[in-house]
Amino acid sequence: MFEKFTQKSIDVIQSALNYASSFKHNRVLSTHLLMGLVAQTKGVQAKILNFDKINFGKLNTLVSESSIVNPEQKSDANIIFSLEAREILKLCVDLTNKLNSKFTTPQHIALALFLSKKSKAFEIIKEFDIDIQRVAQNLERMLDKSSDIKQIHPETEAENTKLSNINDFFREEIISKILSTAQSKVSASGYEIVGSEQIMQSILDNKEYKIVDILNKYSIDSETFSKKVSEIPSRSAEFENSEKQIIFTPNAFLSLMLAFDIAKESGSVSIQPEHIVLGILKSKKGIAYKIISDLLPKTIDFEDVVMKKLNDKVPETLAILKLARAEAMSFESATIGTEMILLGILSYGNGIASDTLRRLGITLRDARIEVEKLVKPQRNVKTLNFSPRAKKMLEVAYETAQEHKRTKIKSENILYGITKMPNCLAMKVLSNLGTDVLELQQGIKQELLGGMDL
Repeated sequence: MFEKFTQKSIDVIQSALNYASSFKHNRVLSTHLLMGLVAQTKGVQAKILNFDKINFGKLNTLVSESSIVNPEQKSDANIIFSLEAREILKLCVDLTNKLNSKFTTPQHIALALFLSKKSKAFEIIKEFDIDIQRVAQNLERMLDKSSDIKQIHPETEAENTKLSNINDFFREEIISKILSTAQSKVSASGYEIVGSEQIMQSILDNKEYKIVDILNKYSIDSETFSKKVSEIPSRSAEFENSEKQIIFTPNAFLSLMLAFDIAKESGSVSIQPEHIVLGILKSKKGIAYKIISDLLPKTIDFEDVVMKKLNDKVPETLAILKLARAEAMSFESATIGTEMILLGILSYGNGIASDTLRRLGITLRDARIEVEKLVKPQRNVKTLNFSPRAKKMLEVAYETAQEHKRTKIKSENILYGITKMPNCLAMKVLSNLGTDVLELQQGIKQELLGGMDL
């Protein structure tokens, strides 16, 4: 019965058991559930439930007078739930399902008590100045997760996700080398604009790149690729959706931007040839895409093959983002926002970021509960995309890792990126859990300055 109960709900149940024991009662009654709930509800939640109007001393007296004392009661182990209490707890579970909630919270327990009009607890609630019907209606409206299924994710608003300095991106060693070779190939071909096919040829010509070995195993080499390019009569595929010509064809530029995203998401602090190849494939446009996708077996996940070949173990950032994707799917969200990445860090459970959050008392379970309050589900989710703020946060993590001479983006870089975006959902979650944001940011900054790169 208690599988979906949050830790705070379990605390309410344990508190009810303690009150039953203190009264020497041999059963947990609905009145004990009420006492446990009132005792565990503080601040804003107490005002929402009108529990701020309940005098606990008077409640204690009313419960004591309404129940039969069992003088032989000696052990908590002998205490069982009364039929009335079991019915209320069953109603909690039913309400959780009816209102499309993922977890049973103390608010569900409160609503069950307000709806159990024949219970002793309901009679006692009436002794206080509480508008039971109004509070119950407000609770049901607040807990109902199906009323606004089509709500847009809070982080889908526009955000500047472009590189802070686009010129720095093209000056990166690998990028610069590949593009220099590609430019030479463009001139030799009589063209003026670098396309994805010249970029791909430049990669295949360099046998030092690990991605070339991988591609060669699928019979994709420089000679085969060049032959395929020569068979294509027009470069029109390179200019899909183009309004103007630049130094790169639109699809070449798109592939490079996607390569940057893939590098960040895989935890790399520099753009490597494999990221560019994966960017070309992810673009699903252009000459290079058409050739490579035709030559690769349809039965393989090439991105997975590349990552396994290049890494002995799953990179920390990639593992966290995979877990974030899983969290988004469990919440039926079409968007991987910063809040899902925070859950990914907590779910991963290793690394400096996770240790830091653990020291601050942040648990995965409590964070999930806060996320559920902020993100509404979207039915029939087919594709998952990073929110603009999540992309911007990963850019900050990338730049921070570079600044501190790291070879990989680590969890602490990601958490630092989160702290640099005060209005993101992850920060709202941390704030709602009582985290001192400045203390967190300073702590992570110290870790970045003092940590050794592995």
